[in-house]
Amino acid sequence: MIRRILLSRAGGLDGFSPDQRWPSWCTAAAVATTVAIGVGGVLGITAGLADLAGNGDDTATLLVVGGTSALAAAVLHYWTKPSERVRDVDVLVAITGGLVGFCLYVACLFLLAGTTSNVVDALTDAVAAGTTTALGVVTPEMEDHGGRMLVAGAQWFGGLGALLFGVAILPFFGAGREFADRSRRGTRRPMTPDQATAVRNIMVIYGIVSGGTWLAYVLAGATPFESVLLAMATSSTGGMTAGATLDTAALQWVAVAGMFVAGTSLVVLWRLGHGRARNLLRSAELRLYVGLLVGGILLFLLWTDGSGVDGARRAAFTVTSTLTTTGFPSEPGGSWAPAAPVLILGLASIGPMVGSAGGGFQILRHRILVQAAIREMLRQLHPRSLILVRLGGRVANEDTLSKVVVSQFLFVSAVFITGLVVAVCGLDLATALGAAVHAISTAGPVRSLDGIIIDPASWPDGVRLALLPAMVIGRLSVYPAFVAAGTGFTSIRDRTGLRRRWRASRRDES
Repeated sequence: MIRRILLSRAGGLDGFSPDQRWPSWCTAAAVATTVAIGVGGVLGITAGLADLAGNGDDTATLLVVGGTSALAAAVLHYWTKPSERVRDVDVLVAITGGLVGFCLYVACLFLLAGTTSNVVDALTDAVAAGTTTALGVVTPEMEDHGGRMLVAGAQWFGGLGALLFGVAILPFFGAGREFADRSRRGTRRPMTPDQATAVRNIMVIYGIVSGGTWLAYVLAGATPFESVLLAMATSSTGGMTAGATLDTAALQWVAVAGMFVAGTSLVVLWRLGHGRARNLLRSAELRLYVGLLVGGILLFLLWTDGSGVDGARRAAFTVTSTLTTTGFPSEPGGSWAPAAPVLILGLASIGPMVGSAGGGFQILRHRILVQAAIREMLRQLHPRSLILVRLGGRVANEDTLSKVVVSQFLFVSAVFITGLVVAVCGLDLATALGAAVHAISTAGPVRSLDGIIIDPASWPDGVRLALLPAMVIGRLSVYPAFVAAGTGFTSIRDRTGLRRRWRASRRDES
């Protein structure tokens, strides 16, 4: 879909002949800008309509800004010229730039709508929402329907963007190809036979999950508007409730079910929707996902003083919220053993299934690492043995294994670099590492050693600013994010002649 958009024909610009095509990077940048301000415009209009329904004071601002942005996106799309060939790296850079641009746009909407007047707070909340990381610091007023919809809508679009990027874009550009459902076996209908079909199927499934979650919240006793906010936060694994509360047992059980579905691979949901439920248990990743949830709940009950139905509900809510990287807030019902926070941190770094809206390193990649480690140890004992690593019944090639290993190295490096920077900015060691893991995993609130949620608003501005790139990297997945960052830096350096100017200055000095 993305490649087709980038290569589609459109009108010309002043200075360009009708037959002249743009360079790859120029077309990719134009499309990224179009998507960023277009989605931002739709979000602004939606928030304006919500504010109008709630008799708010920011209706005109949101509608005018959103409508103007949507119109600008349409004009830019019309005038965008195609390129002869769009490079994969330019697409990655464009997507990264589009995400950053969308977050900046949302931050501007927060400031214009009066949700906050602090620039750092606006940036923090915009990036936290756009990357579905529950590390926001501003809670909109209950009567501020526009601001609340901005938070919820930014999460929802962020979750949709993550699904499109991970399922419909990366596999078609050489990254994560083995994780896509593209092969046809007999009468089986694959989810992603081509990019256009993949985009359509993702949007349909995401919409059904969001709508079903909204209906469940309504039936559980929430108002229709608060159900919208909660459903958007749940289906996107965003975890920012925008003032809505999960203060009843019924709402929390609905949240547990919704988070479980949101952390499940879209491929699994696709097969379930096509009547192939009997084959789901063959998915090793699904079995591990369920096993981690059950095991995590049992360990959490063991290491806390929860008991009975209420304790089971608290444990299920906390563990599911952590493993799916949703990050719904939940205060401990009693004392926590020292191992409980470590369990929470470990589950947050693991994350849910590949092909879901959740973050983290994700279960399938962990399984690949374990299999690769076992293979290497067995090779030491049996050098001549042929040991294969399998993914869903298929043999994983060495290129896939090497990319997963590199991704794991980058993930750990990003965590420790972020933790170091955050610690330098003023946080203690435990909190700094917790903040780094949760930011990279897009997992939401950081807890102290006794399980109490730490309010990010109490952190210095430098800490919150240092976490912004970590959240973006975590949302894009570390491997594509680092590739995009390196490519973008190289392109800027080459096009601005920085290397040439630096060498010239050195020659002049000598």
